[in-house]
Amino acid sequence: MQILIFLSTLFTMNYTYPILPTTGHNIDSFIPKGYQILYQKEGNLNDDKVKDVAVIIESKIEIANLKESDHAQKPRILFILLGKPSGGYDLSVQSNESIMLSDDGGVFGDPLQELYIMGKTVCVDYYGGSNFKWSYTYKWRYQNNDWFLIGATHSTMDPFENKLETYDFNLSTGVAEQTVMPYLEEDEGKPTIKPKTKRFNPGKKPLYKLKDFKFGENMVYKDIFF
Repeated sequence: MQILIFLSTLFTMNYTYPILPTTGHNIDSFIPKGYQILYQKEGNLNDDKVKDVAVIIESKIEIANLKESDHAQKPRILFILLGKPSGGYDLSVQSNESIMLSDDGGVFGDPLQELYIMGKTVCVDYYGGSNFKWSYTYKWRYQNNDWFLIGATHSTMDPFENKLETYDFNLSTGVAEQTVMPYLEEDEGKPTIKPKTKRFNPGKKPLYKLKDFKFGENMVYKDIFF
């Protein structure tokens, strides 16, 4: 199984990402010139009962040689704002390379499906591929005064084998779960796969920091990269 093979050829960046302000009166205060909001979600991320915000923004213009040499791409930034009791926000983290770009999804186009807050965790979902489909979920949490990847889920969908395989990693505990089941409930002429789930322990490793994270370059288990 080859995971995110299209990410294997990354080029040296010539683009300088904007540096977001450390504080602002509202969300618009953090949006640099030439960028627009793709997703924006509110939630309580740090127990102070003040609303916090996770935001994904994208450049309005394409940049040559961003990550591919044969075509221009639009940079994306994920940033998280912590609300202040007195009003306004403080920038908690800016992540320039953790978000997949609009042409990273194969024939399905933009792979970015959703940004949401679940509990005190910021989650990002992706879906893409062609005949062979894939999905990813990244789970980021604030702890020890920084943002870390505490969970990750990866699924592959193979219509030729009628197989859906999912790996769910709890990176905080080092425990993982593998699930295999039929991709389609009924698919005449295709082999029937008996559903099964296996728990295993790939071991704990230092958690990845959101601010330094580059998608597709981090091996979590065997040939699975996030």
